[in-house]
Amino acid sequence: MSAELKPLFEPKSIFLVGASELTGEEKIFSELFHSLVQNISSYKKGKVFLVDLSGRVQSCYKSVSKIKVGLDLAVAVLPEKLLARNLHKLLSRQPKFLVIVASKVGEELAKKTRKKTLIIGPESIGVINTKNGLIAVPGRWQIFSGDVAFISQDSCIAGNVLSLATTTGIGKLVNVDENFGIDESDILTYLSKDKETKCICVYLKKVRDGRKFIRALSETVPEKPVIVLSGSVAGAEILEAAVKQAGGIIVRDIREMLNGAAALVRQPSLHGEKVAVITNASGPAELFETHLSRKNMVLAKPSPETVEKIRKQHPQAEISNFIDLGKMADGDVYKRVAELLLSDEEVDGIVMINSMKLTSFGLEDLRKIAEIAKKIKEKPLVNVALCANDNAAFKEIVSESTLPIYSQVEEAAEAIDILRCWGKLLRKTPTYLNSPR
Repeated sequence: MSAELKPLFEPKSIFLVGASELTGEEKIFSELFHSLVQNISSYKKGKVFLVDLSGRVQSCYKSVSKIKVGLDLAVAVLPEKLLARNLHKLLSRQPKFLVIVASKVGEELAKKTRKKTLIIGPESIGVINTKNGLIAVPGRWQIFSGDVAFISQDSCIAGNVLSLATTTGIGKLVNVDENFGIDESDILTYLSKDKETKCICVYLKKVRDGRKFIRALSETVPEKPVIVLSGSVAGAEILEAAVKQAGGIIVRDIREMLNGAAALVRQPSLHGEKVAVITNASGPAELFETHLSRKNMVLAKPSPETVEKIRKQHPQAEISNFIDLGKMADGDVYKRVAELLLSDEEVDGIVMINSMKLTSFGLEDLRKIAEIAKKIKEKPLVNVALCANDNAAFKEIVSESTLPIYSQVEEAAEAIDILRCWGKLLRKTPTYLNSPR
């Protein structure tokens, strides 16, 4: 099954079917169709064919039967009744994959499904591969391309991921719902061998085949980390135990999943419990310590030799549970202190907190400390940029940096905790890949 999934993410040919002028309650499907036309038409890695059943959009076919047989990917965005009337025609074109966006379909779909077509959906948001420009989802999204893949059993959760993934670069995303020849386990297996994917996130609202999923998970984890979020109450404890046993990382909400994934693809794992904090504002550092203690982690106590070196180089620094460099500290000061701490055996990882209001710390300073992350091979480094303006320059730094940059201290605590979870898994199984991400 894994090899068969390539046309889903790397189609050489696509056809989109919709209706441009529906009215009443069905009007939403016309709106979805128009946005999909724009998104799919920009795909340059294969041929794109458009079918408008309303016959109004120029350069579109008016009938599915005009499309040749055997294309890689078909995407249908039609209301239930209109989809039912055209489903036989769609399947007769024998696409390798059929993605059914938004619409509901009953037992009729299962009866008409052919072995030559694998169906994603119904009620799917679609499929994304930012590495080749495939955006086969409706709506207008600002998607930051990266190395994280998402598998979701729910379209709303998938849409929420797209909305919230401001610091987590998405490589691939697919929304599967009912099992019509392909499920989350099949996609997980495919992504485990995908060289463009460094971390996989999975949202489960129900487990269709528990043994199959856990087997796919256990086979994937030696290749890359897998984060699992479950929306199911029934059997949650059993699922959580099985996922952990297989090497997966359990999270409690979407934000934690995204924060953890952003760190996993950029930084090495945390092999220990001791985290040093460098800051220019004591209040946020104290709050971070509170979040860290709730996760049963502690602030590092650097060696006396390291503390003495910091005091000599930066006599204005206040050193207690954390290192407060003061409001005038710039990026160069942060870099020097971070380099000293990274060489200290009493420090397992570093979180840098910098307020960008009422201090001299600016975007160029953020660029400078982001350079440290390029040199890291053994210990993780995470940053919190407080009160940063969400402008183009800031987004550029976030997107291009190997330094995970968060806007709140609790997000950094979640990220460092997930790096610790991955580190524990790596220590249990030495054959795991432990290269910087």
